[in-house]
Amino acid sequence: MIQPATIGRLAAFTISMSLGLMACTGGGEAPMTTATPSAPDPNDAAVRVLNASPYSIRADAELLDYVNSTAQAAYAANCQGCHGADMQGAPGIPNLVDYDWLWGVTGFESNDAEPVMAIQQTLLYGVRNTECPDIEDVSYYGGCADTRYSEMPGYATLGYSAEQINDLVEKVIDLSGGDADAEAVARSANDWPACTECHGEDGFGYKPYGGPDLTDNVSLYGGDRDTLTSVITAGRLGQCPPWGKELDAATIKSLAVYIWNTASGL
Repeated sequence: MIQPATIGRLAAFTISMSLGLMACTGGGEAPMTTATPSAPDPNDAAVRVLNASPYSIRADAELLDYVNSTAQAAYAANCQGCHGADMQGAPGIPNLVDYDWLWGVTGFESNDAEPVMAIQQTLLYGVRNTECPDIEDVSYYGGCADTRYSEMPGYATLGYSAEQINDLVEKVIDLSGGDADAEAVARSANDWPACTECHGEDGFGYKPYGGPDLTDNVSLYGGDRDTLTSVITAGRLGQCPPWGKELDAATIKSLAVYIWNTASGL
C-alpha cells in the first residue's frame, strides 16, 4: 500500500514537472523544433571537389576547371606575394613546382591522394605557426600542435667554433657533390651526428620532420659557402601562415590539387 506521504511527494513532483514543461514550451504550447540543416547539394562544385579524388578531378573537365580557377584566384590573393607568380619561390621561400618537397611528400606514394593530403596539412596549419589558442602547445612542441615544425638551430649559439662550422659547411658541399676540402670533411665526422636527426645519416633528409635533402642541388637559401656558413652559424626558422581559418575547405583542397598537378606536370 502506498503511504499518504509518498502520494503527496508524487503529486508535488508531477505538478513541478508540469510547470517546468509549460515554462519550456511557452505555457502548454507545442515544443519548439529545430530545423534540420539541408543536406549539401551533391551537384554543387565545391561539394564534388571535397568528395572527389585527384584522379577523379583530372578526369572531369568541368570539375578540373573549377579547381584550377578556384586555386588560381586563391593563390594570387594569398600565396603569390611570397612564392611568386611562377610559383618558383625565392631564397628562403620554397619553390612549389620543382618537385622537391620539404614536408610529407616523398615521391614514393602509391597514389595521388597521399601527397595532396600532405599538402593540405601544410596549407591548413602552416609551418612553424605559434598563434595557438593554447599557449602550452608552443611550450610543448615549439609551435601549434598541428603545424609543420622543425628547427634549424644556430650552431654558434650552441657553442660550436668557427672551425667546426666551417667543417660542417664542407661536409654539406661534399654531400651535394661539390668540390669540398677533404680534411675538413674528415674532421666534421665528430659533429655531423648532431645533424642526422633532421638530415639523416647519409644526408637524404627526413620528410616527416621537414629535414632537407642535402645530397641534391636544391637549396632553400643557397648552396654557396657564404650562405651555408650563415645558415649553420645563425640557424633558420622560416614560417608559412596557416590558411585553415581564412579559406574554406573546397579552396584548400583545390589549392592542394593544383599545386600537386602543377609540380607533377599534370
